Amino acid sequence: MNELTLKIVTPEGTDQTVDCESVILWMASDHKGKGEGSIGIRKGHTDAVIALGNGPLQALSNGKSVFSAQTQGGFATVSHNVITVVTPHLSL
Repeated sequence: MNELTLKIVTPEGTDQTVDCESVILWMASDHKGKGEGSIGIRKGHTDAVIALGNGPLQALSNGKSVFSAQTQGGFATVSHNVITVVTPHLSL
């Protein structure tokens, strides 16, 4: 049962919506160069704004990938089981 919605927006016009059970994002490092790494999001995740680094974006359902791409910076918001990724470029 898919419980999350992943929405992807880029300036190139890519606008995709994916239903999934979990999302893995690559976070950017802070101004001191710390904190870079992956974060997993599942149903009920607290609301958040996440700075994205250059790295993988993956949506999973039933333990299998249903969407996979590479982001090049940007940010993601998490609110009410909807993850919205805004990135200047997405490589599929």
